[in-house]
Amino acid sequence: MLPMEMMAALSLAELSSPCAALLALLVPGCEGDSREKGAGPLAVEAPAVDFGRVFEGRILESEWECLVRSPAVVSEAKTDCGCTLARLERVGPAGRLAYELGAPLAAGERLFVGLRYDTRGRRGPSPRAVRLSLPGGVGLALTLTADVQPWLIVEPDELPFERLLEGQGAECSFRVRAASGAPFQLHPTGLALPPWVTLEVTPSDPDALGRARLWTARGRLGPEAPRGTYHYPLELASDEVIPGSLAAGAERRFSVAPGWRLQIVGPVALSSPNLEFGLVRANETVAQSVRLESFDPAFTPDAASARLEPLESGEPFPLGRTAQVHLRPAGRACDIELVLVGLDSEVAGTFLAKLVVETGHPALPRLEALVRGVRAPVGDAR
Repeated sequence: MLPMEMMAALSLAELSSPCAALLALLVPGCEGDSREKGAGPLAVEAPAVDFGRVFEGRILESEWECLVRSPAVVSEAKTDCGCTLARLERVGPAGRLAYELGAPLAAGERLFVGLRYDTRGRRGPSPRAVRLSLPGGVGLALTLTADVQPWLIVEPDELPFERLLEGQGAECSFRVRAASGAPFQLHPTGLALPPWVTLEVTPSDPDALGRARLWTARGRLGPEAPRGTYHYPLELASDEVIPGSLAAGAERRFSVAPGWRLQIVGPVALSSPNLEFGLVRANETVAQSVRLESFDPAFTPDAASARLEPLESGEPFPLGRTAQVHLRPAGRACDIELVLVGLDSEVAGTFLAKLVVETGHPALPRLEALVRGVRAPVGDAR
């Protein structure tokens, strides 16, 4: 059973959204109306269903019954994103069966379209749709709409980016509370965290059951963390079950996972691991830069050098024929510019290479950055 504080925070739409969805499908004046709507051969009542205000993490499901008015074929059923799954069924001799895209539908048949929307990680107004495509450019969009609100609130809402020297270690902290002000339990899940990242939580003024209205979380990065750029999800789960999650197949609890973004560098490092050129026309001169930085107080990269190489040694490398590399020392750093003076005629489609930087530092003498771009099609005049 939900706590009274949480019940008070929920709107009518949150408490009775399946009913709201049914009303929207059947009752004139709800989202959509009772008149048949559709494009070409398919007709449907109320193509849009509004679930109103829901808490993040809830799974929303709806189903539409489409009338086939004239012979038709559904060639594609495309959803907005991976958080939305569609299901198409038709009625056969053995009952409802999965509809195979491209199969003919006869006039008078009914096509059932289900849509499942996982709101985990979503915030604010969040419409999601499945779009059915039919021959001749005809289509039909069926939409779920919800105003997704957090059950748990993280303060601050974003952890600052940190750049660290290898072997330093680091800490971060944040607070977690329920939007309704209700007490709850909280624990780290440890999901997707390497051994050198730990997370612990401390309640403020907990009750006899260990529930509290406010929790403080502390993340720690061990000194053994390797060099690299990382985004660690610091996931915390509450003891409150998301309404309807059991009906969806598995119990789920309200949770949060603020991201901890870190870059761990050695005594020298490149400001970016990539040089992205995007779309490049054949006769265009373009340039991208990266900075070599020293974090060793006793070292300056005055003697650094750089060159462009193929990704694999020995492979054809026409890109190298029109590439120039320029270095400009800047105190404890060195700016490295890669210039493409037009593209060799043999460079086609996507091109890849690596910028190899000889740093001059005894502990980390070599660094690399990926170079990537796409040759524009002939006739592209942008």
